[in-house]
Amino acid sequence: MASGDRKLGDIATQLILENDKVRIWNLVVAPGESSDWHLHENDYVTVVVEGGNLDVEYDNGSVERSPSEIGSWRYHGDHRIHRVTNNTNSTYRNVLIELK
Repeated sequence: MASGDRKLGDIATQLILENDKVRIWNLVVAPGESSDWHLHENDYVTVVVEGGNLDVEYDNGSVERSPSEIGSWRYHGDHRIHRVTNNTNSTYRNVLIELK
């Protein structure tokens, strides 16, 4: 689906800190739930603090499995419209550090 066909939301659940260098967010996705469709305009780092193994769906319809475990981190420099879905039985949480 074209990006113009979707209303985009926040990149995570709660903004917890913002200054001139970074934005730090909490992302919480309960079992069976999805995040908002969103687009990261800045590079960012995620650190998993609970749960793992999200499905990432892109606006072109493709889906990727994002295997992860508590303590794993990932640098993200690719900026595509997407949302994440938790298809597990455990709540997923990460800390997302957005680099300005």
